[in-house]
Amino acid sequence: MRPHRPPTARGRWAAKTGGLLAAVLAAALVLPAAAAPGAAAARQVPHRALWIEPGANLKQLSTVDGVRAALDRAKAAGIDVVMPEAKNAWGYVIYPSSFIPSIADSPISHSGAGGSYPPPAQWYPRDYDLLGTIIAEAHARGIRVHAAINTFGEGYSPMHAGPSFAHPDFQATAYVAYRRIIAPNGTSYELTGVDVPRGQDQLILYTPASGGASPASRYGVEAAVAAGTVAEVRDRTGGPADPGAVPIPQDGYVLSGHGAAADWLRGALRPGDHVTIGPVETRMEPSSAHDIFAFANPANPAVWNYELAAVREIVARYDVDGIVLDRTRYDDLSEDFSDLSRAAFERAIGRPVAHWPDDIYTYVPQGYWVARRFGPLYQQWLGYRAHTIMAYTRAAAEVARAVRPGVTVAMYVGSWYSVYYNEGVNWASPSVHPPYSWIGDAWVRAGLAPLLDYLMIGLYYRPVTMWEAIRRHDGATISVQGSGILGVQLVHGDTAVVGSLLLTLYEGQPRTLTRAIRMSDAVTRGTMMFDLVYLNTLNLWDAIPAP
Repeated sequence: MRPHRPPTARGRWAAKTGGLLAAVLAAALVLPAAAAPGAAAARQVPHRALWIEPGANLKQLSTVDGVRAALDRAKAAGIDVVMPEAKNAWGYVIYPSSFIPSIADSPISHSGAGGSYPPPAQWYPRDYDLLGTIIAEAHARGIRVHAAINTFGEGYSPMHAGPSFAHPDFQATAYVAYRRIIAPNGTSYELTGVDVPRGQDQLILYTPASGGASPASRYGVEAAVAAGTVAEVRDRTGGPADPGAVPIPQDGYVLSGHGAAADWLRGALRPGDHVTIGPVETRMEPSSAHDIFAFANPANPAVWNYELAAVREIVARYDVDGIVLDRTRYDDLSEDFSDLSRAAFERAIGRPVAHWPDDIYTYVPQGYWVARRFGPLYQQWLGYRAHTIMAYTRAAAEVARAVRPGVTVAMYVGSWYSVYYNEGVNWASPSVHPPYSWIGDAWVRAGLAPLLDYLMIGLYYRPVTMWEAIRRHDGATISVQGSGILGVQLVHGDTAVVGSLLLTLYEGQPRTLTRAIRMSDAVTRGTMMFDLVYLNTLNLWDAIPAP
């Protein structure tokens, strides 16, 4: 289980964009004054909401007694809305669907928060309707249920599990770049990234920006390279004890490999060898080769039919009070570069793209890694992607409300709007033109806030107030208060805003969580807490203040 995006990375990205402090402290100058709530006041907006991700909570929730115990605790804490993921990030559902794979068939095991368990296919009760159980027990306690639906997340890449693998034509296409590490013996290995976490079979380059030594785990091989020459090769998997992380040379870097990459390092490099970093290379690859999430293509009509059918099935079959659209976005800026999306983009702009994908952007070398160089159609491309997400959101809302009149429709997004082109979602009002250079008219017109009854934004920051963030030499929006205020300004009264908190940021700091909830309540219409499992494992229930 993971939040929408890692908050630490988002904090760094947002801090680098510049101008955000002014955007909050002088919001009235750069954005229209917030409109009166109007109809938003009558919407079923949560005041205290609790997210329930099935993976981490599955052991507890696999019995009716476990569901009852969780909801009793939620009721006592003043929770008025629970948000179980009816369809999770891998494309499995927690109810008996007529066409979507059940979590009872999932081959994906779990280890981490909430305990460890083998694949649900081996133990989860096949005749158990978790969504129906939560709805019945929540309603019995006066708690509303807004079922969360992960839209375009459709598979778990490491195991090739989920609908994106049953329907490979669903998958988005990623346009990616890479460089190779070339050894003196003529062999090479693809570099996955610089100063990023190391994954399975990956080779990562760590610079002094990552600290004094490699931050990777001991399960790999590492080579220190100073001034282009290998100074040391250390196999951290070879003995009963970890010999320790390899120090990062000030005039070089550490190559850290896992699995197949570790095998290559072990055999290809020796102290004294000269190492070469190859030129930038690019390729198109399916989403499953690009990320742990195998995303579906938001522009594919077959994907739309599948996702809208999921919305219809849930609201038709269950007495849900609302739905929350999650992962209704692109995986990142690298997706979707399929032929289908190219054709749709060309229709949108009314002419062919002469140089694909270079007219969107190209990759160029930057230091040890790569950077994007934006082309003449980049701004229009961002607007096209945002329009695609807006159009799907409108369709999903219309389906839900047609099947169940009065149902509440919401969305869950990140609050880091200044870099949300990465996800391709303009969650702001179409009447607001924020002061960021990448924003064009097509992006502004794709503002989807008016389509929703409320919008949840992830306020994933440990500082509670703007002044706490500033004292840490961050921007004002790297705080619960600052990001909440900016979000409300961007939405401009077109819908209600609910702040969302990542509970792991408050481990061992229950008083800070209490302050964060109160601040979210003060600057938005309420607070959603992510996730039930962390209230349990981090003992944070008592930190929830009375509504």
